[in-house]
Amino acid sequence: MNRIPLLLTFTLSLACAQEIVQIEKIEVQENASTIEERKESSIAKRIISGEELSQYGDLNALEILKRTPGVSIADGKGKKSAPGKGYTVVLIDGEEASGSKRVNPLEQISPDMIERIEVMTNGSAEYTAESMGGIVNIVLKKPKSEGQTIAKITVGTYGGDVPMESVFAQREGKSGNLAYLFNITAADNRQLDTASTLNTSTGEESRKTDARYQTLNATTKLIYTPSSRDKYTYNGSIGLNKSKSEMNSMPDPLSTTDKSKGMMLWSGIKGEHHLSSTELLEWKLKFHQNDDNGEFISLQSSPIEQKDNGFMRIFGAEGIYSRAIGDHFIKTGLELKRQNQRDDVSVYNSSNLLSLNTTQMRQDKGSLYMQDEISFGDSTVVTPGIRYENVSRDFGATSTIDYFAPSVHLLHRLTSSDNLRASIAKTVKLPTTNQLSTLTDSSLDRNDILHPDLIGNANLTEEKALSYELRYEHFFENKGIVSIGGFYRNIDDKIENVIKLDSSTSRYTQTPENAGQGSLWGLELEVKKSLSEYVEGLGVFGNATVQDSSLKNTETGMTRPIKQTSNFLSNIGVDHTLKAYKFTYGAAYRYVGGYDNQMEYQLSQSQKGYGALDLYASKRLDKNFKCQLNLKNITSTMIETTSNMYDDTGTLTGTQLDKIHSKPQILLMVEGKW
Repeated sequence: MNRIPLLLTFTLSLACAQEIVQIEKIEVQENASTIEERKESSIAKRIISGEELSQYGDLNALEILKRTPGVSIADGKGKKSAPGKGYTVVLIDGEEASGSKRVNPLEQISPDMIERIEVMTNGSAEYTAESMGGIVNIVLKKPKSEGQTIAKITVGTYGGDVPMESVFAQREGKSGNLAYLFNITAADNRQLDTASTLNTSTGEESRKTDARYQTLNATTKLIYTPSSRDKYTYNGSIGLNKSKSEMNSMPDPLSTTDKSKGMMLWSGIKGEHHLSSTELLEWKLKFHQNDDNGEFISLQSSPIEQKDNGFMRIFGAEGIYSRAIGDHFIKTGLELKRQNQRDDVSVYNSSNLLSLNTTQMRQDKGSLYMQDEISFGDSTVVTPGIRYENVSRDFGATSTIDYFAPSVHLLHRLTSSDNLRASIAKTVKLPTTNQLSTLTDSSLDRNDILHPDLIGNANLTEEKALSYELRYEHFFENKGIVSIGGFYRNIDDKIENVIKLDSSTSRYTQTPENAGQGSLWGLELEVKKSLSEYVEGLGVFGNATVQDSSLKNTETGMTRPIKQTSNFLSNIGVDHTLKAYKFTYGAAYRYVGGYDNQMEYQLSQSQKGYGALDLYASKRLDKNFKCQLNLKNITSTMIETTSNMYDDTGTLTGTQLDKIHSKPQILLMVEGKW
């Protein structure tokens, strides 16, 4: 069998992906392109198409990723990440998404901007070594050859009480050798939630939180192709965000206001040069900047105001050389990146400055990698690679670390419809600049177990892991899939957030610490199947993760599960289309299992499992217009957490029961394409 050079195959697949017209995901066979790409990929990945991303009314990429088991994403200040197998690195068009402590860049990305999302369950040399828990690559849409304008308006309510609205507009086209895409997103979303706390020492408290989140984002993508051998791409994005959250509690009249505003700027230029039919040279230059300013005010008899200002700037350059030689596809790369960050925290009492603390950090990172994709006949592909990274940090004290991160991935085609995959990868998790900062982010008068003062730890070291994965995949003739896999991860210097009661101040504090050596293992099942042989237009999908963990704390000597690790995660859904009426409807239910953390540092904590049910219905009015109705979280999810406090002798001294209630959302969307 004559083999097409792997480099040519890779290039053609990318070119074809740009021209794929995304159609509504009703039956699995309509999603053939992503299934086929997943089947042929030498590295295990799940691929979620653009239409799948928007059908459940998610407002941004952050909400989308929470539906994917195994993905853990930080929300920003004071919020918890999505549960999963630990940390997960997120890339946007292959670039690491760097956010601030208040804002996640994923909140700036509308689902309409996304071509697809790739979820790789184990790290590879081609990407950053900081890929503990896997890699998520968000591939943004590229301009198509023909001109097209898209406009989308979404309006709705949160809990039937407060309005929500967003607008998206995009223009793409081509003029000579230049292809272009411009889009803009504006959103104004509100929430009105309730919560309660029952503490055996202080009694019962009810809280009402009124929040408003406003975002404005503009994106530009230009692709200039002067010849068949050369291509240049410019990506630029600017996002503005503003939020305000007011919390009032009873019976004690505790009132706090948290306000923030910020700006996120992304820009980069990329060049691709085909040196020959089997050689490709790529280079990238990038610049990212994040600014945010926040105010946290406690309106008590003696008002206290805390202001925090953050600034981060990143410069980077990258070079990649790829070459196909016989049965080998070799890829090498070099990346240099500098990050500067400054954080200020000041506290005022009646406009009088009480304290001002500043921390600055400079980080220089250099990376070098080599990866080879080796084909053994038509049935087996082995992808070994090694990555070297050197990180130098200066934050008052200077530290330098370096590490090698080897990996190997195996794809063995048992039959034309069955794949067996295996992988081993060494990964790391470096402490973030916010975790290293020793500034105190105070919760002011709202201080309890769930609202502690946040304090960094300058002595944190990197977390290291060796991950193993084994997976079997079966692809149905109608483009469906069923897969089952297992994973095991051995972790050194696991970083955990430790909550303690400071006896000198009688305040709860949360500090990241290297807890000890741990392990995480589990089983994953995934099904996506058309049932058209029984009911025309019917399809089902589902995935579930069962996992367990263990960690030996080096300070206490206790062996226990890793903190806040859910033992079960699942998503299940059904889609049905009535083609004669151009009408689609479906439902999806996601469930997050609970956890039970044993007593340590005079505190134990447990959380009950919770789930959410979403419904949608979509109707195409004509070739240009479509409308969609979404009912999100119609089960009104409640998260219930129980915390127990103990004295030095291990005697129970108090219990705190927290319940956080969320409300359903109703969204109506109208979309037009010309």
